[in-house]
Amino acid sequence: MTEQRADQLFEVALRRLGVRRQVREAQVRDAFAEVVGPAVAPLCRAVSMERGVLCVATAHSALAHQLQLDSLRVVAALNARIGADAVRRLRFVPMR
Repeated sequence: MTEQRADQLFEVALRRLGVRRQVREAQVRDAFAEVVGPAVAPLCRAVSMERGVLCVATAHSALAHQLQLDSLRVVAALNARIGADAVRRLRFVPMR
């Protein structure tokens, strides 16, 4: 019998239930505030993710610009936090 790690079994179960993408997106949204830190988190939020592109709403364009400059670090930190290469890039929209 082959030994499998619990996270591998969990991934298989999520895939079979058809909710793996939704769970991954929720993990990324939750991790986003922690990754950007307590000073920035109130001014932006991760709103959706599609095909590896995380859409981030920001309070103003200057913050979007700064996050874009830091995007390689943010993407790497998000992927490290969730343990998968789920996020490839960030896209910014105005906060409503």
